Amino acid sequence: MMTEPATRSELSQVLDAIQGMQADMRAMQATIQAMDKKLDIHIATTTERFNLMDEKLKRLEDKIDAVEAKLEQRINAVEAKLEQRINAVEAKLEQRINSIEIQLGQRIDTVESTLQDIAKRQAGTDARLWGFLVTLLVATLGLLAKLLLFDLPSS
Repeated sequence: MMTEPATRSELSQVLDAIQGMQADMRAMQATIQAMDKKLDIHIATTTERFNLMDEKLKRLEDKIDAVEAKLEQRINAVEAKLEQRINAVEAKLEQRINSIEIQLGQRIDTVESTLQDIAKRQAGTDARLWGFLVTLLVATLGLLAKLLLFDLPSS
């Protein structure tokens, strides 16, 4: 390689080119700084939005928890009322069943005593009927014996 001495005009051109590049670099640096500021603003705005959304989500979760607690209380209250009603119905049913059992027991006792009375009456009726039949048989036999033995024709 050969080195030639550079002329003043060439050096001046190189210097102008370097200064132009430096100006371009400063402009680029200013543009980068402006973009950096815009990016910082955008990041801050986005962070603020996320914080606001996070707060809204927390409030929404709190509201959901409150509604859930109210629903749980209402469900418990309804369950308690239903339990009371069921117990009351069971008690009434138990009383009704006991009352019906007592009535059935009384009716069964009445029917049994009536059947015993009917059986006694039937036994008395049977005894009278047999007595009547035996009396009738004895009378018939007595009448036959009288006719056969004592009522002989006189000849």
